[in-house]
Amino acid sequence: MEPHAQYAPRVLLAVDDAGLRRHSEAGLRAAGFAVSAPTDAVAAGILAESFAPDVMIVDATLDGPDARPLYKHLRTRSDRYLLCIEPAGRDRARVEVLRSGADDAVSLPVTADEIAARCHALLRRPRDLRTDWEPTTASVVTLGPLVVDSGRHEIRLCGEEVPATRIEFSLLEHLVRNPGEVSSRADLLEAVWGPNWVGDTHVVDVHLSNLRRKLDAAAPRLRVIHTVRGVGFRLGNDILDPVDELTV
Repeated sequence: MEPHAQYAPRVLLAVDDAGLRRHSEAGLRAAGFAVSAPTDAVAAGILAESFAPDVMIVDATLDGPDARPLYKHLRTRSDRYLLCIEPAGRDRARVEVLRSGADDAVSLPVTADEIAARCHALLRRPRDLRTDWEPTTASVVTLGPLVVDSGRHEIRLCGEEVPATRIEFSLLEHLVRNPGEVSSRADLLEAVWGPNWVGDTHVVDVHLSNLRRKLDAAAPRLRVIHTVRGVGFRLGNDILDPVDELTV
């Protein structure tokens, strides 16, 4: 390990082309990053957790272990910055990558210097997820079959624990602390990412979509999050109706 590597920002580099991987790894190391460059998608999925990267650089054409593109697979498992590399001439695909949760995207050909510069730019973005807890605020919110425990960072639906990333948990926590209200994307971005967020607002949709799949797995017949088309998101009636019945 290079000197002071334990203090360097970490980059997971998952690209299929050996030449691009070799040159990018060398350029990133020269720019002060600690780099892990797996040669297959399975190893990339494991390292996304064990290596704890600050930035994940992923070949957008690389398939993950679950038959989805690797970048989508990694986005469901990690909130870290995600930079996708697209082949040349796929401008529309690059837009789709951004709408699917990537924080940045670049098309080939690209130099190692530009990749390193984009990583530095991502790390300058504010991404201070809300972690504060106020003693005057209840740490456990129970709404019908849904329990959100801020102190334990735990979600339970119909008695079953639902795994969630920090962003997914914070989004749901905002909704349950404002039951019955519709939260716009701007509301959720400010509450979870902070007022200085820079990026595509549809990142909210991506994380809520991932969370919905996990909630559906726990209770397929319940709709926990409802989309108000053109406005935003709120808790579903399946969660709110039992609460209303108790207050009658």
